[in-house]
Amino acid sequence: MKVLIIIAAVIAFFILLLSIKISVIVHSEDGVTLDAQWLFIKLHLVPKHEKKKKKKKKKKKEKPPKEEAPDETVPEPKKKKPNIFVKFYRNNGVGGFIELLEDLVHALKGMFRRILRAFIIDELFISLLVSAGDAADTAVKFGKISSAVYPALGFITSNMRVRKQHCEIFPDYVNGQSSTRLHAKISVVPRRLIGAVIIVAFQLLFTVVIKLLKGSRTKKSPPERAEK
Repeated sequence: MKVLIIIAAVIAFFILLLSIKISVIVHSEDGVTLDAQWLFIKLHLVPKHEKKKKKKKKKKKEKPPKEEAPDETVPEPKKKKPNIFVKFYRNNGVGGFIELLEDLVHALKGMFRRILRAFIIDELFISLLVSAGDAADTAVKFGKISSAVYPALGFITSNMRVRKQHCEIFPDYVNGQSSTRLHAKISVVPRRLIGAVIIVAFQLLFTVVIKLLKGSRTKKSPPERAEK
């Protein structure tokens, strides 16, 4: 009984640890900074502090080894066995191979959707000041950047959970200066991420891998009837 209680306590402890979210904070203005946070622990990842380089000791020159005479015997080429995809194609044809690819694409779409939903964007702030010197060029550049940023932001908000977000893009026709400011705090609960990966792994196993293995088996020829 005590052993079961200890095992349950250990499992509960690890579940509790995996339920605490990990946050990554990205800030870009004059330079890029990247920090990771877990509870009260904060790690500074970028930029890294430069370490003092140790002086390298001079290595003694070693005498080159004597070259041995090359072996002139030519090895016999090994026969390559057809891989699993070739076997599947031979057994199921083009239609079966296309169906397998469709199942793979469907599973991968579900994988990215589930994994992205495991992440939470607590804060997302984007500020862009666009300029290209000339007013006409600035307007063209402003249009291109806007047409790239806003759809990308729409994709993020529709596929991930976003709590706070603000995006602003302004053209600068007067000073002719461009600037970029970005601040983002992205969090993930490890338990949710692991659960999403496990679900996706089972989907790939049952919809793609097993089908591929079954379809690539060599079909046994039917036994010949004995002559009367």
